[in-house]
Amino acid sequence: MSAPSPLDLCVEALATGRVQGLSADAPIHALAATLGADFAVHSSGDAMYRDFGTVECHYERLGPDEPWQGRFLVVRADRLPAPVRLDDLREELRRVGQSLQPLPAGRHGAPDTLRAPVTGATATAEDGVVVAIAAPVWPVPDSPALPEARWRAVCDSLGELLPLTRTERAEWLADRVPDSAEAAEWWVALLHPLPALRFRDPQRAVEWAGLEIWLLDRAADAGAWSRDEWVWRWMWFVRSLTQRAAAKHAADLTRISLAALPMTVAQLYGLPPDWRALSVPDLKRARTARALLSVATAYGARVMG
Repeated sequence: MSAPSPLDLCVEALATGRVQGLSADAPIHALAATLGADFAVHSSGDAMYRDFGTVECHYERLGPDEPWQGRFLVVRADRLPAPVRLDDLREELRRVGQSLQPLPAGRHGAPDTLRAPVTGATATAEDGVVVAIAAPVWPVPDSPALPEARWRAVCDSLGELLPLTRTERAEWLADRVPDSAEAAEWWVALLHPLPALRFRDPQRAVEWAGLEIWLLDRAADAGAWSRDEWVWRWMWFVRSLTQRAAAKHAADLTRISLAALPMTVAQLYGLPPDWRALSVPDLKRARTARALLSVATAYGARVMG
């Protein structure tokens, strides 16, 4: 297979969150086989990236004893053999039914930053020429910071929920979930402090993780968010679990992920290999299916022993 053109490489990263069919969480052997085995590794504390030249793969880990996790790819457009014009990039995205939306302007003279809504990937450009594209494995869910007083109140509520049985938790929720107009914001606020509580209270991290799994499962039942947004939140949660906390909840992680699949495994692998042949809804469904299957594959093996 011939190497993609600079424009095609940039369009694929923005439209799919992948480069030559691979995302940042691809195994290193697959990345090396596709992007080249001659790469440099740069690390600092719990952050690391592999530099393949025109593409960088960035990783993070939750601590020195935790595994590295791919977070996002960066296409270094400034290193490509030919410049990619922002106008050309916009036009190619329009051809595949996607677009770029400008993010709030930075300092005077700073590069422009634009976002592809379908994938959450961003492009930076200077003087109409693309400088770099960052393609996350999963878009970052929108979780606005809570005012301090509300943060404390939500933490107190979660502290009440933690020791309750599932029946008692269900009764607690039934008494408090607001009507549909406010439900999504309420669920975001309720879940927002849980990662911090889990990391600040490592002795009960397994219990806090169990409560978050239960709440995310209830949010899915309630249709609090679109399927895409629920999957983003689910994936950010799963990828924030330590190995110990995840192992204790392997069965639930597998069950919930498989139940949310938008297509069967056969349907996923039956899709055309050329991403341009897929509609935007199919691109989203495929990405969602890969995300959920990655969880089921990882934790299903633990359940089976």
